[in-house]
Amino acid sequence: MSRQWTMVVWALLGLGVFVFLIATKLSKRRPPTLGGLVGRIAQHPLGHWLLVIGWAWLGWHTFAR
Repeated sequence: MSRQWTMVVWALLGLGVFVFLIATKLSKRRPPTLGGLVGRIAQHPLGHWLLVIGWAWLGWHTFAR
């Protein structure tokens, strides 16, 4: 069951990236850089904490094996 949920999450992330790219092409604007996007999210206190928690989660699941 967890493998199915993993595939659903990856599919949603891929779809989100695809929609983002199409939206930037249609608006004729340059997509934001990763640093600019992270900086904008980190300006808000909740966004800052979500980035910290996400970074910790990613590190734990990457290096705990």
